Amino acid sequence: MSSVEHRLIETAAVIRQEEESAYIGYQHGILCQVGLPRKKTEGRVFQRTFKKASVLVRAGDLWDGEKWVEQPLPYGPKPRLAMIYINSEAVRTQNPQIEIGSSCAEFLRRIGLPDHDGRTYNLFKRQMMSLSATELSLGFTVHNEAVTLNARPVKEFRAWISHDQPSLWPGELTLTNDYFGSLIEHAVPLDPRALGALSHSALALDWYCFLGRRLYELERAIKIPFVSLLEQFGQEYRGKHSYLDFKKELLATNRQVLAVYPDAKIEQVNGGLVLYPSHPPIRSKIKVRIKSKGPPKVLPPAVRSGSLAEKTIEQFRTLFPRLDPYSCQGDFDAWIQRKEEPNDYQRAFLGFARKWGKGKN
Repeated sequence: MSSVEHRLIETAAVIRQEEESAYIGYQHGILCQVGLPRKKTEGRVFQRTFKKASVLVRAGDLWDGEKWVEQPLPYGPKPRLAMIYINSEAVRTQNPQIEIGSSCAEFLRRIGLPDHDGRTYNLFKRQMMSLSATELSLGFTVHNEAVTLNARPVKEFRAWISHDQPSLWPGELTLTNDYFGSLIEHAVPLDPRALGALSHSALALDWYCFLGRRLYELERAIKIPFVSLLEQFGQEYRGKHSYLDFKKELLATNRQVLAVYPDAKIEQVNGGLVLYPSHPPIRSKIKVRIKSKGPPKVLPPAVRSGSLAEKTIEQFRTLFPRLDPYSCQGDFDAWIQRKEEPNDYQRAFLGFARKWGKGKN
């Protein structure tokens, strides 16, 4: 048994047997839909877009006490955990000023990572520096309005400098007002024990955060085709086998996430996954708000495929009693990815199904 498997099994047992964690982790709702780079990315700009939500990340520079130091784009699980920790402290204290701690080891202990591993220490430190210099823009479309939130998360970065050489480990961070206000309005609660168990994989953290927001918002079961999930989560996959490679990794990741998110209801079907309304990772979901002079910023609805109504499924089965409506829906959703979303999803689906079913019978 690998160390990852051992950690997942232990954490799954704790989550099922114990009460909810006293400490709650939080991620921004947009970053639950479109995340940071998962692998090292060449260049200084990264963009991830899916349907009506997008994140634009620009690498920045930090002053080390003597000169400006160019930082790479943050990537992998470490900056995701750091971002969640920063968000969580901001929500918990209702304060944009975050005290990180005077040492990397202290910070690692706070988020449940080993503080005695030199490699982890150095990797985390580099990714934290990259994240602190990052310029982050969030874009989304809602109510026929295109909204851009230019919210560099970190407004002020105060670093400790050693006597021997500059050491950019922050003692304190201050979030920008725009990012802080948006975070408070749209914070998604997460279980820190699950985050620690999934800390080996950026995809696992992204999938867990996505489900933490998406499942709680569902009113009925929906099917999401693997092709849609590839577009949303598989940007790093390239080549003729990208679909199969991504599907294999996502299904393995899904099993890990379900181990530490036992309330999540997901079913694998032909061509995709069916998501069912589920409890959030933290059942006693704390909704936090801050006083604002203006109206709260509206977060776009979570990315979704259309849901088949019961009447639509009955009509499909009348037309094609031996065929699976969800298999047809997977092909239909893949087809409309290349076109404008239909005004009437049910009607458009049945029109597609009449042509689709002729070649199946």
